[in-house]
Amino acid sequence: MTEPTPDAQAPLIPTPYAADVLDFLTEEGFRPHLDEQGDVLFKFEGGTYYLLTSEADSTYFALYYFRFWSLVDPAERARAHEAAAQAHQRIRIGQITVLDDDVNASVQAYLPGADDWRSVLMRNLSGLQALVRTFRDHMHAQLEN
Repeated sequence: MTEPTPDAQAPLIPTPYAADVLDFLTEEGFRPHLDEQGDVLFKFEGGTYYLLTSEADSTYFALYYFRFWSLVDPAERARAHEAAAQAHQRIRIGQITVLDDDVNASVQAYLPGADDWRSVLMRNLSGLQALVRTFRDHMHAQLEN
C-alpha cells in the first residue's frame, strides 16, 4: 500500500504574519500573493519584492529584491563589487549581495514586536530602492567610462 501524496494544487494557507502583510499591501494598492514557500511577493515600480513571513519568528523582518542585475563575466562581477561598495557608502540601509550570475538586495532586521513591520515596510522599501538605484547608477557610469 502506498501513502497518499499531497495535492500539488492545494492552495497555500498563509501564516498569520503573511495574511496580515497580504491585507496591508492590498490596502496600500499592491497586488500581493504567496509564493511556493508561503512568503509574500509583490511588484513595485518594475521590480518583484519578497517579504519573508516565517511562522518561526514574526519579529524577523526580511525584504528582498532578487536578481535585479545579471552578471555576464568575472570583469562585470568585479565592477558589481565596486558598485555595491559605493552604494553602501552612500545609502545606509540594506545590503547588496553579489553572486556568481546576479545581484540581490535585502533589508533584514529583528523588530521589537510582531506587528512592528507595519511601521517600517514602506520606508525600508524606499531605502531598498535607493540602494539599488545607486548601485545601478554606478554600474552604468562604469560602462560609460
